Parts: sequence; C-alpha cells; structure tokens
Amino acid sequence: MNRKERRAARKHGTPGTPRPARSAGDETAKLFVDATESERAQKFDDAVRLYKRVLLANPGHAEACNNLGRVLQTQGKTKEASLHYARALALMPQLLAQYAGICTTLFALLPELSEALRRQTAAWPKHLSQAELFGDSGLASIGADPLLLHLLQSTPVRDVPFERLLTSLRSSFLADAIAAKETASETVLRFACAVAKQCFINEYVFATAPEEDAQVADLQDKLGGALATSAPVDPMWVAASAMYSSLHTLRSGPALLDRSWMPAIEDLLTQQLREPAQERALREAIPRLTAINDETSKQVQQQYEENPYPRWVHPAGQVAPVSIDQILREQFPTSAFASLGKTDNLEMLIAGCGTGQVAISSVQKYHGARALAVDLSLTSLCYAKRKTPADVASRIDYAQADILNLASIDRSFDVVDACGVLHHMANPLDGWRILLGLVRAGGLMHLAFYSEAGRSDVVAARAFIAEHAFGATADEIRRARQALLKTPLASVTRFTDFFTTSECRDLLFHVQESRLALPAIKTFVAQNKLRFLGFEFETPVAAQYRQSFAEQGWSMTDLDRWHAIETKFPDTFSGMYQFWVQTPN
Repeated sequence: MNRKERRAARKHGTPGTPRPARSAGDETAKLFVDATESERAQKFDDAVRLYKRVLLANPGHAEACNNLGRVLQTQGKTKEASLHYARALALMPQLLAQYAGICTTLFALLPELSEALRRQTAAWPKHLSQAELFGDSGLASIGADPLLLHLLQSTPVRDVPFERLLTSLRSSFLADAIAAKETASETVLRFACAVAKQCFINEYVFATAPEEDAQVADLQDKLGGALATSAPVDPMWVAASAMYSSLHTLRSGPALLDRSWMPAIEDLLTQQLREPAQERALREAIPRLTAINDETSKQVQQQYEENPYPRWVHPAGQVAPVSIDQILREQFPTSAFASLGKTDNLEMLIAGCGTGQVAISSVQKYHGARALAVDLSLTSLCYAKRKTPADVASRIDYAQADILNLASIDRSFDVVDACGVLHHMANPLDGWRILLGLVRAGGLMHLAFYSEAGRSDVVAARAFIAEHAFGATADEIRRARQALLKTPLASVTRFTDFFTTSECRDLLFHVQESRLALPAIKTFVAQNKLRFLGFEFETPVAAQYRQSFAEQGWSMTDLDRWHAIETKFPDTFSGMYQFWVQTPN
C-alpha cells in the first residue's frame, strides 16, 4: 500500500535516436513509467488515465492497481480506491504482510470504521450494537467496502481493537439470526459471511460469553432440525453458526451442500466443508518416510495434529524466481560465500515444513528449486498439499518424517531449511547436527532458533499460564488470552501469533520450547567448521546494521559482537535468530 514495490524507471534513447519497434510489454512498461512520473508531478488526472491504460493492457499488473488506488485516494475517490487496493492484494497476497499499513489505509478510506473501533474500544467489555457503532447508517456504511471484505477473508486480524470490534459485531449477527425478524440484505449477508470466514481463519480465537455459547447451541440445533426436515433455512443461520464453529464440525453440516445458496454462502461452504473434506481425503496419499518414536517428537506431533501451524490463506503471487546465489549476494553483500552455481535442479529439504508456506515460497523464489518437505503432522501436510499452487506442485514432495530419523533416508541436499522447528526438540543442537549430515559439501543451511534474551515476555506469559492452570484447548486458549490482556504481559500481542488459536498455542502453550544464546550457536558453528553468512533482517534494518558495523570497523559475521549488542538490546532478536551458514567444501 506504499511505494516499496515501485520499480526503477526504464531509460529511453535520446530524441532523434532510431528505436526498434516496441512489443506490447514494452508499451505497457512505458505507460507505467509515464503514469508514475505523472503521479510524482501531482498530475493526478493524467496518472489515473495512464494507470487505467496499463491495466487495460495488463489487468494483472499488481503495482499499477496499488498505485491507482493511491492516486484515487488522494483525489478523494475512496470507493474506487478501495476496489483497486483490494485487487492489488488479490494479485500479490504477500503484500498482506504489510498488515499495519493496510489497516492505516483502510481506516483512512472508512472513517466510519475508525470511529466504530474507537467506540468499541472505549466500551469494552460491553458489546455495542450496530446502531451504537455506526449510527443511523448502520452496517451499510462499511459492509460493501472491497478492501475491508478482502482483508477479513484473507488474513487474520492482528490487533486487539479490531478483534474486539469484530467480536462485538459477531454477537450482533448472532442476535439477528436468532430474532430472524426479516431476511438480511445481500450486503449484510456478504459481510456476515466475511466475518465468518475471518473466524475460521483465526480458528475461533475471539472471546465468547456463556450466554453466547448457549445461544449458538440453540441456533445450531435449529439449523440441524431444519436441514433434517427440509424446512427453509435462513442464510443468516448458516453465517452466524459459522462465526462460532466450523460447519464441518456440525453433524448437520454436510446437508448444507444439498441446497442452493447465494455465492457468499457457497464460498463459506467451500471454506468450511469442501476444503476440510479434501484434506481428510489426502491423508492416505502422504508417504511416511521414517518412524516417529521419540517421546518429545510424539508430543509435538500430537499438538500439530490438533493445531496445524499456521493456517495461512493465499500463497504469494507474481514471484519472479532468482538464483539462490544472487539472493544471498544481495542479502549478505559483505559476506564471502562459495557460489552454488545452480540455476536448475537446486535440491532442497524443508525440515519441519508445517502447513507448507516455506516450501511453496522456496520453490517460487529460488530458480530451479525442488523440495522434499517433511513434517511430523499429517494434518499439517494435508493442509500444505491442498494449498500448494498447481504451477509448483510437481516440484514439492510432501512426506511425514521425524528429523531425528532423517539420516535413514540416505539423501543429500544443496540447501536445508529448518526455520522454526529445531527449538521444539529436546536438544536443538542434536537436530541441527543430524540435518547437517544431509547437506552436501559447500551446501547451505537456513536456520532459526528462539533467542533466550528476546523472549523474556513470552517466558513470563508461559509462567502466568502455568500458574493459572490454563489448558491448551481452544476454550482455555481464549480464556488465557483475555486474562493476559488485563496484565502487563499484554506485550505478547507484538507477536502476530497471538491472534489465531493454533499460532497462540505455538507461541504460549507449546509442549516443548527450547531457547539458545549466541555463544552456543558460535560454538556449534566453529566445531563443525561452518561459515556463518549472516542474520536475516528486514531490508531497512539490515541496511542500518551494515552502516553501523562498517562505521565501527566490525564484521557483520562477528557473533561475539552480535552477542554484545543483544546483551545491551535484548529485543534485537525478539522474533528468532534467523541466519544462513555454509558447509565446508
């Protein structure tokens, strides 16, 4: 939703220089450059005209969609701007990672939504009615906004005020469904279905009250009775039920597929009935590469069978693959590493692939990549297989395996990726050592470990949870979240994992969490003669560190220096240590 995606303008010949005939792509690129130049010059009418010409020639031009939305917003044409912003996100779902920026844009486009957030925040824990939230215009003031609808159906809401607003709206929809005074408008039903899809995406993490739970049970009984007797079913019954539990968990759920519904309800049925059925059907097709006999591995497996992590929605779009050598040179310009020299047949192992995001993004990003993606959890692997785009499916093999037994598969790889898995083993360094045995000479490892210093608030929150005897069920996770929000430990909301059930369980209730400090990593690197290439940071942060290190005459690969920095600034690696190493030739 900003200028980060702007590409450099292409240079053109001097006046009078003969030019070769342009292709349609060249003409579109020239139009895009002209449009961006008009926007910079604040010639907004010209910019709008030119961006629309770009989209006429190439409707899938995500950056033109985004930029057109920005110009239209500047002109005060908020409804049209919202439409183009939503289209940009649909074309490039990876932009959803800029959640805070998207919400800033959304609230600017919809001041009614911003005001409703303010009102509900001030009133919490009371749930405000739609009239109290939106005034006389009611839900109609926001219900049809394309950007809001897309956001709700594409990513978990990841801030507390927005979560509380949706929690309140959900209870109002439940009350409307029970009252059933009149059929809801199509706009209201579409918005209700979007809220239901959001609740499925976040795995019903929103708080509930006992009276709500009783009302939901009554509504679902009513829905089941109507389906069993072929009686009419109000679509709002379906949407409201789906806001509190997935339709595939209802005994009467499959009967919903025997009826005809409006498109929004059909989409909801696909999300909550058809797709879960597809995942169940895939279980027998997943190969089992190794035994799972370690007790810690079995406990971790059970957690992820119950709560696959994470339940993402859309894979990245419009990714142009680049060689891994080029990516690492750009990421670590001051580090020396031996080039792999591979632009095809780059063999990767994704160890602990979970629900497939890393495996999919890797084969999309690295030129010529093929991946074996393994995990303990069949449920996670089925989710990954169903979500894998058709254009990369032939390059990813999913299989169930335990890292502790992977040496038995008798294979080696150019790259091993183990981000976010080793710290869930009884001894993370044992797991690292096993994976190291699968890397070819001169190969690469991409690793991530929890930092002891960076997770002090998580450790404190886990202690709070244990002290208050909260369990790891969905209901207990909901209760624990609300209790934490009333304490200084609400700082854990800085982790996006706080905002879905499976991710919150992974963050605060995990059956096995280990943490490391940099001296231990340094020792392991030295003992195994690995070359430390560098830590991963967001681009602006990485540039700041490079400048600071250069000014001090330090090396970016000096782990002693990094340890001194983390000791002084414990939040330096508050997410994880994420880094690359290379094995000796």
